[in-house]
Amino acid sequence: MTNPEMEKGYIRIANVLWNELLRRDFTKRQMNLILLIWRLSYGTGQKDCVIPNYTVFELIGMYKQDVKKELTFLQDCAVLDWDRQTMVFCINKNYRHWQITPNKKWENEGYNQLMHKNLIRKKEQNQKLPANTSRSSKNVKVSKLLTKRRKAVSKSLTFKLVKHLPVKGAKSAVIRDSASLKTGLKTVKSKDIKECNSNSSDVDFQKLMKFYRENLQKGISESPFNYELLTQWYGEYGYELLSKAMELAAKAEAKGVKYLESVLLNWSKMGVKTVEDARLLEKQRKARQRRPANQTNGSTAKRDIVPDWYVKQKSQPVKQKTETEEEKRKRAAEADRMLEEYLKGER
Repeated sequence: MTNPEMEKGYIRIANVLWNELLRRDFTKRQMNLILLIWRLSYGTGQKDCVIPNYTVFELIGMYKQDVKKELTFLQDCAVLDWDRQTMVFCINKNYRHWQITPNKKWENEGYNQLMHKNLIRKKEQNQKLPANTSRSSKNVKVSKLLTKRRKAVSKSLTFKLVKHLPVKGAKSAVIRDSASLKTGLKTVKSKDIKECNSNSSDVDFQKLMKFYRENLQKGISESPFNYELLTQWYGEYGYELLSKAMELAAKAEAKGVKYLESVLLNWSKMGVKTVEDARLLEKQRKARQRRPANQTNGSTAKRDIVPDWYVKQKSQPVKQKTETEEEKRKRAAEADRMLEEYLKGER
């Protein structure tokens, strides 16, 4: 009969990482890869692990031709760090950089309610237990014997627990910081809740999402992928640059994130780091648009080369040729002769 115990080994993984693993839309293959790497790294007390060749992944039911494809995909999505020369793997703990679309049916509120329900259940079970009992099968009583500090500790096992009394004159173990232990625990709890909800409590990010929904999302359905992109851009460019890019997209009457993405990519290529850099780049673009069409970079327009004889001929007045009466009669007689020859040929 199996008897799993914590003393035989366990994996220490933060709850927020488990939440993200459940929330993201990983395939079964990708999930098996992540769990295997966690087992070989965190499960052995290390941050990373070594998997020498691709055939090892057949242990988790994967074909060799599918392993490299899935590993490359996870690396491109910033989920996996992979050194291809040494075959060292580790999972990226900064889950905010993961570019994996969340599950469509995932709801943070429903998940938090389920977690709250189970925590209450644990609290109720602890309250039902008598005060002098513990959760273990054996009721171990505390011995009233005091230990002597100079006495060597025995290496033999015992089921008796020894009560320690405070020593007079010893320094107090109370934290002398301005913040009490209760305040510190409260701060840690608030921090964990904030990380669990990602950017949901970020005031600046909520302002950007409100502007996006009111100006760039009208007429189109809300997409979780667009939300992930905005979250990623908020982390890369910050509030001010992303807000400025959204304003430009709204002025251009663009919908969605396509135009917004082109603006941010253009800024990255041009080395724009602040809002002032973006404004200067916008002024230069408007100045190029206002420049006349016959001028490029301050130079005069190209002129056609006209020969001198053409200019001289155009400048001279056109002389009208006058015919005499004799020339008119000759031209009329010639026309009559050509007409007669034509009629004879028709006959």
